[in-house]
Amino acid sequence: MKKLFPILAAVLSVAMIAAPAQAKKKAKPAEEGQAQGQEQPQQEGGGGSTDTAGIPRYVPFPHYRNFVLKEINGKAPPPVEIWINIDATGRANGFSGCKNWSGVFVIGPDRLGPKAMPAVHERQCDGSLAGVERELWGVLLSGPYWDVKGDELTLKGAKGGVLKWQRSL
Repeated sequence: MKKLFPILAAVLSVAMIAAPAQAKKKAKPAEEGQAQGQEQPQQEGGGGSTDTAGIPRYVPFPHYRNFVLKEINGKAPPPVEIWINIDATGRANGFSGCKNWSGVFVIGPDRLGPKAMPAVHERQCDGSLAGVERELWGVLLSGPYWDVKGDELTLKGAKGGVLKWQRSL
């Protein structure tokens, strides 16, 4: 028993010394592949941006910025300027084509949730604007997923529909 303990300690110490050397040998082929111009596939992240390691990064919501609608469900919007602005407290206001509105949204890391029905200044719309307004509210009230790329804000409705907004000056 007394002889077994020193032998076991010697074997463990050799194993502890050899382990980092083995790890270096395994890492060298990957480093050589990158040095020769071969790229390693990056891990795909969920919504939002990713850094070089493939880890999703949090992208903050663009508060206090006016966004003008540039595309609704793949179509160009009517010639009326439809816009939205949301501040850091979630208070939003905008113009939906023929009506001014204001409301409160809960802003999550990738979703907007309407806290209540927005207050709308009642006004009659003509037929084409009424259809656009229905599509707009269908997306905004569904709790849409949001994504920001540069000056573009994209809202994808939970039940379908896509709104693409461009940052206004």
